[in-house]
Amino acid sequence: MTGSVHIIDLPGPVTAEQLAELRAAFRSLAERCEEARVGSYDLDIDPAALDARDPERQHEDADGGGAVRRFTVSIAGPGFGDEAVFRTEHADDPDLDALIGFTPTHDVAIATTGRDFVDRLMIARLTAIVQDVVDGLVDVNIPTRVLDQVRGLPGVVAVLDEGWPRVFGTAEFLRAWTAHPEFRWYALGIVRLPSDA
Repeated sequence: MTGSVHIIDLPGPVTAEQLAELRAAFRSLAERCEEARVGSYDLDIDPAALDARDPERQHEDADGGGAVRRFTVSIAGPGFGDEAVFRTEHADDPDLDALIGFTPTHDVAIATTGRDFVDRLMIARLTAIVQDVVDGLVDVNIPTRVLDQVRGLPGVVAVLDEGWPRVFGTAEFLRAWTAHPEFRWYALGIVRLPSDA
């Protein structure tokens, strides 16, 4: 799948109460919310529902974000399905218990095929909303050139800087990252040189 995917690592299964809260949150946000199976959702969300707009393009889009975007949210792990996908996603992980304080037993994948700034802002904000309900830690790849700046953001729990750096953080981290000036360049896939700053 092209586009963006965020993974929230969880230390245990999502409870029935959390599932009910997720459903309610999705129904309040989405123009379309379908549950394919327990813990698997297809959502159509207007950018305005997540206050997602590209400040550089507001003159082009009266609503600031454009058309409704499609997202999938899927819980994986024992009791939810996609267990083989979960094992594959975590097969090459280091000892996460030593790094983040737990070994994930389940995760939540939030995905969209969109790749523009609004899509990336929306997926980060949607992921933070999911984290508000299920807790856990989001696992985000961050470019090396901004790692030192991101390291100091609130909600960062751990950084794995082998290969392509990964930051593990709370919903507070995601909200701080999307507000950071470097997020725009990251979201657009633009590599800035120090002289561009």
